[in-house]
Order: sequence, then structure tokens, then C-alpha cells
Amino acid sequence: MVLLSLGLACAAAAAGFFIGRDTKHAKTLTVNAVVAQTSAPVDPHVAAGAHAFVQFACAQCHGEQGKGGVSPDVPALTNAKRELTSSQLSSIIQHGLGESANPTKPYMPVWNGLISNTQIDDLVSYIHAGLPRVPTASPPTVPSRQGAAVEGATLYVVYGCVNCHGPNGLGGVPNPQSEDKTIPPLTGQDFRKEFNTDAKILDVIKSGSVIGKPPIVSMPHWGGIIPDERLNALVAYLKTLK
Repeated sequence: MVLLSLGLACAAAAAGFFIGRDTKHAKTLTVNAVVAQTSAPVDPHVAAGAHAFVQFACAQCHGEQGKGGVSPDVPALTNAKRELTSSQLSSIIQHGLGESANPTKPYMPVWNGLISNTQIDDLVSYIHAGLPRVPTASPPTVPSRQGAAVEGATLYVVYGCVNCHGPNGLGGVPNPQSEDKTIPPLTGQDFRKEFNTDAKILDVIKSGSVIGKPPIVSMPHWGGIIPDERLNALVAYLKTLK
């Protein structure tokens, strides 16, 4: 009986050992499958387009991965690959779209002269690929409970202001079709004199600016897109600049 009990115990232990190995093996296979899936190569043009989609704040109007839901006046891009050709998409990115004369409606800016042809081609590739999720192609996290100016500094990047007005609002980005041939800075005596109240700064952010003959780099209408609390945070940040 003792020998029989010992035999059964050994058999149970051996079975547990092999079952445990199989379970660990199954877990290892699952983890490896997930790692393989997340590390699968992405077409370089699609990946570059996904990053440009974030960099130029397309996601802030058309929604994450172009799924919409931000404003009823801004369409989702999920059907664009079926509805728009590459040349049509390129033209829209270059020349803008919407009601530029109506500051109450969102207006897609004219990117011609600011976004390179390569970046435009990559954006088109990303849209025609179905706007897939691409690792690391996401806007920076907006800090909270650290003060409006700190939040506004990140929003300045999230909404793409930095692409046109430069780091710290120093300007210097060419705009050949405009009167002064450059995108104006958000710093200096001239800016402070013209926009000497919070209300004036808020108004130009909301209504945008289309000055000069097209094609010209233009500031979009952010009214109805950027929530009021974020608009106030942007103003707080701009007021910290020189």
C-alpha cells in the first residue's frame, strides 16, 4: 500500500510538471505572438504619413486615425481611400478646404509651401492604407494640474502651432505669397501691441487668418475645434513668451 501511494504521488507530480510546462509553453507562445504582431514592419511611407498626420494636427480635426467625431463640420477620413484619388487628396492638402471667409466654420489650412511633396505623398499613402494605428505616432500627453501655461505649451505642439510659428513663437517660417513673405511670430513688440488683450488673441485663434493670394499658408479656424479651457491655456502660454 505504501509503495502504491508513493507511486501515485510520483505520477501526480510528474503530470503536474508536464502540465505546468505546457501551460508555460502556451503562455510563451501567446506572448511571442503578441510581440511579433506589435513589432511587425510597417510600410515606411505609411508610417511617415501617420507621424505627419499627428505632427500637422490632422488628428485634432479629423479625429484619431481619421475617425471623425471632433466637429460635425469636419468629415471623417475613413472612406477617403474609396472616395478620393491620390491627386485629389494631394490637392486638398495643398490648397485647403472649407469656408475660409466664415470664421464660425472650421477651415482646413492651405499647407502648400509648408509641407513638402514627400510629406504630402506619405500622408496620402497613410490615408489610402486605411489610417492604421502606427506605434509612436501619437500626440504628446497634455499635462494637467500644473498650471494653464504648462498645459498651453504642450497644446502649442498638439495643435501644430509650432509648425508655422516656430518654437517659442519665434516665427521665421517662409510664406512667399504673403505681404511680409513670412509667417508672423507670436512674440515681440509688434505682436504685443496688436494683440494686447486676451480677447484679441482668442479671436485670431478662433477665426484663423487667410491673408494674401492663394496658394498661401493660412491659419485654420480653430473655433468649434479647440475647447474653451484649452484656448485659455494657449493664451496663458503665449503670454509667457518674450
